[in-house]
Amino acid sequence: KQASISAGVQAAGGASPPVQEQTTCGPTMHAWAEAELPTIQQQADQVLRVFCGVWNLHGKHAPADLNPWVPTSPRHHIYVIGTCECERSIEKSLIWSDKANWERQVQNHLGEDFRMIGSANMSAIHLMVFAHQYLWKYCWDIRTGQVATGFANLIGNKGGTQVALSLGNTSILFVNAHLAAHANKMKERTQSLSRILADSPIKRAKASAGVHEEFDRVFFMGDLNPRLNAKRDQVDSWLAERQLEKCLERDQLLPLLRDDTGDTKSGLWPQFDEAPIRFPPTYKFDHRSDLYDTSKKQRVPSWTDRILWKRDSRIKPMSYGSVQSLQCSDHKPVFAQFEVVVDLDNWEGPSPEATSRKSSVCSVQ
Repeated sequence: KQASISAGVQAAGGASPPVQEQTTCGPTMHAWAEAELPTIQQQADQVLRVFCGVWNLHGKHAPADLNPWVPTSPRHHIYVIGTCECERSIEKSLIWSDKANWERQVQNHLGEDFRMIGSANMSAIHLMVFAHQYLWKYCWDIRTGQVATGFANLIGNKGGTQVALSLGNTSILFVNAHLAAHANKMKERTQSLSRILADSPIKRAKASAGVHEEFDRVFFMGDLNPRLNAKRDQVDSWLAERQLEKCLERDQLLPLLRDDTGDTKSGLWPQFDEAPIRFPPTYKFDHRSDLYDTSKKQRVPSWTDRILWKRDSRIKPMSYGSVQSLQCSDHKPVFAQFEVVVDLDNWEGPSPEATSRKSSVCSVQ
């Protein structure tokens, strides 16, 4: 049987609180009761709407209409967009990696109420963070960085890009990564996670295990490349029979996220969480098709594209899904919506002590 995403799915996945269900007929975005974006109050428990999106575009341009993936209704206070191989392949991006046109497209899509707070680009791995005007006066200490994990840990064909900022009294780190490919490379992917966090140029504490320990809220996402430990005919059969949970039982990443034994083989993965997966595998598709790979390689469908966050009761997932209608890449784009609590209590700008302690301060007004 040739599997496609037209096969139905059953709910299955991680142990996080229930989120808006994703169906095979299209992505289901969470819709808040309040139609308008809530204004911001200077309080210790201000809730923000945060959108995260990841997509490996396989060297292709994103579609002109981004609405199926990056919604402007409902609107979010923060949009975090991570891509791999956008506009150009990895090989071409090693020579010319500029993403100005892509950044301009997203800026125009979101509109003048948003500004790009920061972006980071390394070869074909790109990350940008946009904030609504309600937040501009609270944004400061904006930093960006990148860590290569490709050949000899020097080449940026694999690795992670990072954008960090503070919103009032709360620090936030976003990481977009492209980790090693192939089913037999999960150990290498685990090592790369540790390297991206431990060797971050944003990190200030030499003794810490990684930059993630220095931030109040952390999101780690991208083409993380975990595969299914199964044969192609098995996965095709499970998908055709709508047995999504059987595929998830073979996912390489989920056991590492759930590991509470302290096993060093799990690396830093157990420090992160993921919303339940209720959408079909996002890789690998034939060109302009909903059919999984029909080439001689017959790659096993897998959830390579993921959105994680450092375990935190103040981050609440509201939806997690993929956009099946977009066919310009061999990957499907993935999105997640969150409610994130930040501390803006009595915020009047960074203190003199904070500005002298940090290497740079930027406040967007």
